[in-house]
Amino acid sequence: MVPARLPRLLSLLLAGFASMPALGLAHRLTDVIDADDGDDPFDAVVDVTYDRSLRRAKITREFNCNPARGREAESCPGAGAQGALLHVKELRYERIRHTITPRARFGLWHDLELSVEAPVVAEDTQAIRFAGDGGKSDGVAIDGSVSTIAPDDGVKLFDVPTEGLPTRAGFGDMLFKLRYSPIAQERDDQRGDWTLEVGYRAPTGEVMKYGNEGVGRGVHELIFGTSLSKRFAYMDPFMAVQVAVPFGADGSLFKDYGFAQEHIDPGVRASFDMGAEIVPFEDAEKGMKFFISLGLGATYQAEGRDYSELFDALAIGARRCAPANPDTEVADPNCAVYNPDSGSSVRNTPIDGVTTVEEYVTVRGNLGMGAHIGPFFRLGVDLSLAHDTEHYLSNADIGKVIPRADDDGAGRVESRDQPRYDVNEHNPTYSPAIDAVGHRIRVEETTVFGVAVNLALTF
Repeated sequence: MVPARLPRLLSLLLAGFASMPALGLAHRLTDVIDADDGDDPFDAVVDVTYDRSLRRAKITREFNCNPARGREAESCPGAGAQGALLHVKELRYERIRHTITPRARFGLWHDLELSVEAPVVAEDTQAIRFAGDGGKSDGVAIDGSVSTIAPDDGVKLFDVPTEGLPTRAGFGDMLFKLRYSPIAQERDDQRGDWTLEVGYRAPTGEVMKYGNEGVGRGVHELIFGTSLSKRFAYMDPFMAVQVAVPFGADGSLFKDYGFAQEHIDPGVRASFDMGAEIVPFEDAEKGMKFFISLGLGATYQAEGRDYSELFDALAIGARRCAPANPDTEVADPNCAVYNPDSGSSVRNTPIDGVTTVEEYVTVRGNLGMGAHIGPFFRLGVDLSLAHDTEHYLSNADIGKVIPRADDDGAGRVESRDQPRYDVNEHNPTYSPAIDAVGHRIRVEETTVFGVAVNLALTF
């Protein structure tokens, strides 16, 4: 089932732990809905956020530049007999995502609330093309004559531009949170607001897989966070810390294939945000306020098996070039198949698109503004800019050496045709075409532009 598409003219990230809370406001970080509080038996807030994100990046691939090969001598002079390992540009990547996230917050008791988010991805599109000359007259534009991902005279890891990239859309993964403020400035003017929260993101969306249009990640996530703010006359500074621990759900692509598998689930994420809400105008009696918010933040993403920018492209390409009979045929070295030397049932079969993504850090900033129009209505707009540090999209280890009494000290995981081969040492999710040194794929120059609009009603 695919919902109606938003027009591209109106054109990320599901509201969740890894990004700054919608609109980045101190009020939204630490404010908790009450219930059974004096003459106010019940409070609730319903809001909806429209979020449009544009992600752009450069994709590179490792290349062993060897001066002994004449035409490469100028590219890596002084590299020595072993050559030099370079990151060579290959592709340009773009992704546009439109998300609508309704949220309901219910007061359960004094300074205790339940929050429920139900995100819907209206449209999620991707585009992959060869990298250009970078706007330089003497720059090199990539095409099939020099590409190792989609060479003219060889087997392609995947076609460029990639045919069959899906336009994804649908219901996403719901988020449930309990939020509690042990200290609230509303009750004691001498103190600020301190809020604790624990959340659970459920795998309610259709899992993203090759051949479908699902938007769910297929993981359970446990989320723990705390935030602080202190309102002064015209300023409300805030900070927040959050950690999320994901683990694969039944039916997801995060599976345990046994043997020396390095990672099963996505890596843990930890984020820190800080900023301030500036309030140049406020009429508390009428419930009116105009605010401007500024925020900075960073998220550390640990290494793990995860969806990446090339998830769909790798899954499509692997199925087009994998051997028809994985037990008897050998895949081309540029075909992304699971470790052919593994003892797993998936050995030598096409990868599903999920790869071992190296750790990285996201840094971000945002500028927002909005207004409380009376006691029951709020409107806000937020602009954001984020950058991911460079990291490998395919970074699986070949396996793990098992110590032996007769170990010759080589410390190597041998292949099937070598005398010390041990099937138990091989990582099933290692794919030689993309994980071997000299073939790994890397993402660089990642920039994410975002705009969000939030409407809220208070009851």
